[in-house]
Amino acid sequence: MVKSGQPKIFSCVFDVDVLCSFRKSERFGIMDRCFGCSHHKDFVRFMEEQDAEVMDEIDRLRREGYGR
Repeated sequence: MVKSGQPKIFSCVFDVDVLCSFRKSERFGIMDRCFGCSHHKDFVRFMEEQDAEVMDEIDRLRREGYGR
């Protein structure tokens, strides 16, 4: 519980399970310092893995067709 006068700590832009002491509001977006954060690096790696999986599936569908 946040007592009055204490700042609220918001979630990381890239991982809602991680609190970020640099965010000042829910609307506060990505800051320059975010790009050096390990959570950003994890997010980028995850997104690249997801993209590769989707592209592999597209390639498979093109090779084998949609009916298989």
